[in-house]
Amino acid sequence: MSLKFLPSRIEVRDCQIPRKKQAQFLNRLSTLLSEGYTFYDSLVMLLPHHVKASEEAHNKLAANLKNGDGVTTLLMTLGIPKSYLLSIQMAESHGKLQKALLCLHTHIAMLDRAKASLKKVVMYPVFLFCMLAGLFLAFRTYFLPNMQLLANSRQNTASSNTMSWTSLLLHLPDVLVTVCLLVFIMVFLFRWGIQRYSYEHQLSILLKTPILSNWMKLFWTKSFSQELGTLLASGLSLQHALDVLKKQNYQPYLQVISTNIYTSILLGDSLKQAVQIADCFMDDFPTYISHGEVSGHLDRELLIYSDLLNEQTEESLTKSLSFVQPVLFGVLAICILAAYLSILLPVYGMIDFI
Repeated sequence: MSLKFLPSRIEVRDCQIPRKKQAQFLNRLSTLLSEGYTFYDSLVMLLPHHVKASEEAHNKLAANLKNGDGVTTLLMTLGIPKSYLLSIQMAESHGKLQKALLCLHTHIAMLDRAKASLKKVVMYPVFLFCMLAGLFLAFRTYFLPNMQLLANSRQNTASSNTMSWTSLLLHLPDVLVTVCLLVFIMVFLFRWGIQRYSYEHQLSILLKTPILSNWMKLFWTKSFSQELGTLLASGLSLQHALDVLKKQNYQPYLQVISTNIYTSILLGDSLKQAVQIADCFMDDFPTYISHGEVSGHLDRELLIYSDLLNEQTEESLTKSLSFVQPVLFGVLAICILAAYLSILLPVYGMIDFI
């Protein structure tokens, strides 16, 4: 059955923008809009340079436009992930599409740089680890049996203990691979298990999860401040802006957060108090809100704060990646030491026999 759907999936991918080109596409689309081109004309100009089956993609977009679909649906048709399109939906309803596209380009480009850095950091150590694992396997297959036969012929307890340590050291890559598989399985089970609950329950679980909660607070604060600031800057009232956020379905967690804050606002709390009650934002977020409410420029303060969080997110990703390579090389050093010991221990154990 899966083979029947394979050609259709390939055709769909050919009509979409590859992940590696999405940031570049959004940047060029934003540039064309700033120069006065219409959105449709900009798409027509860019499709041949970013989509493999550009004619088929053009026909799909034309059909979507005839059906009355908006910018958000068109970008989703071109393969832009749904979770990225909240700012586009907001801009489509209240203006500033060019700026929203530029912000989305910045976000996707930052993630692409992080993925490229991670790939660059991990590739060389993983290659060396695979080479060492093959070397350990060759030792276990050819070197260890011969040494065990020699040790058994001597019937020496010390030699048997040495061979036991050698056998244990040669299974070190197996232990490391098993640990990695267990970690991946635990992450998969956690992700699968949490999806069975409502988004409100998922939110509370994520906030109680160590390390992950800090990243989620950073992401939620950045998204909330950017989208709320954009809506307020377009002339909406605070209640209307929160109502728009709680009715969107592109970011479910932000929808739950906005609903809770909207309820607190209706009960008479200020935005600062509502954010503190929600307890799912960065610690300094209420301070920025308070300053914006006092100065009368809450929208500007929120947008400035979201820009600061963008920079902080990229710095945090860079710092996190800087720890990956030393850890991997430390593991490789342990493996190399184990390889040397697995060779030297039997040799030293046989010295008195020679």
